[in-house]
Amino acid sequence: MNEVVHTTGLGTRSLETILEALNAARTRVVVDVRRYGSAARHPHHEAASLHAVLRTHGFEVHDLGDLLGGDRKGGFPRHMKSTAFRLGLERLEALARTGPTMLICAESDPRRCHRLQLGAALEERGWRVAHHRATLSERTARGEMRIVRKTG
Repeated sequence: MNEVVHTTGLGTRSLETILEALNAARTRVVVDVRRYGSAARHPHHEAASLHAVLRTHGFEVHDLGDLLGGDRKGGFPRHMKSTAFRLGLERLEALARTGPTMLICAESDPRRCHRLQLGAALEERGWRVAHHRATLSERTARGEMRIVRKTG
């Protein structure tokens, strides 16, 4: 299998950089894997409004947070052994087969997010997983970009 599933975290991103991340990965299918879609500090991350905006930009949006979301009693590894998780993983794979897919969650760093464990489960099933962090404009804004060679 050669398909790739992309992941990214919303963190403190603006709508513009969320769209930039999705477009940079050439994704068309967005799967929200947040257990809770509320966002008091970042109202534009609230599930209903974010999903609506993404749909107006041509993305197909699915919410699988009830099946694949983190923050589980007993921990996420325990949840990964459940029927609900297996069902969610099967739904995610079916969606990913339809076109380039991006999982979104709240945590920006995949090493501190259940997306890392979701990615490992997908890799075990033959998928490649690409965890995306900062977009080009975010790296530029932080001064992390440098000119390698200037011409002219």
